[in-house]
Amino acid sequence: MSEFQVTASVQTRARLIEAAREVFAQYGFQGATVREICRRAGANVAAVNYHFGSKDGLLGEALNFSGLKALQTDNLTADHCPEKRLRLFLQDFMLMLLDEKSASRQCRIMARELADPTPALDKIVSEAIAPLHEFLGRLVCEIVGDKMSAAEQLRCVFSILGQCSFYYHSEPVLQRLHPELRYDTGEIGAIAAHIADFSLAAMSQLARRTA
Repeated sequence: MSEFQVTASVQTRARLIEAAREVFAQYGFQGATVREICRRAGANVAAVNYHFGSKDGLLGEALNFSGLKALQTDNLTADHCPEKRLRLFLQDFMLMLLDEKSASRQCRIMARELADPTPALDKIVSEAIAPLHEFLGRLVCEIVGDKMSAAEQLRCVFSILGQCSFYYHSEPVLQRLHPELRYDTGEIGAIAAHIADFSLAAMSQLARRTA
């Protein structure tokens, strides 16, 4: 194979992965078709099998959660109190989830899988959701210390993530109820701040109640 052919093959593979992320995020694994992915990538329909073996193989390559992992790593090393780090995390995470310009397609695929699980869910849980829950669990523990049981701390993690996912999954309903609502950077920042305020106030109250 010539150098030109190798370069073209690498470029086609990269275009397929990027197109797959778009289509999986938009339609989910079950609704996504190889034909649509290849159309957006400008590739022959046989290219998916050639490069990835199957649609499942392509999904595995598309689900690279490096951005989400980097967000958590940066947060862990930030020189801030845990309450401030929760606010920073929510700001960054909600931008990844909601902002049309900078949204992480992998995060959107993750959110879609939570609502409508497919065979990809096991991979998403092990590579993205489990580490995210562990990260938030440690952060909640730093905030409340030993003033709350492990079970209560876990429910706090569930509540924080539940608030985050609500704004993603309920967007079509919310825009019908409030047509003026738009997820621009200002609104996303306000949502993140609200989730942080609400969650920190609740954790403070729960910690006082159980102390």
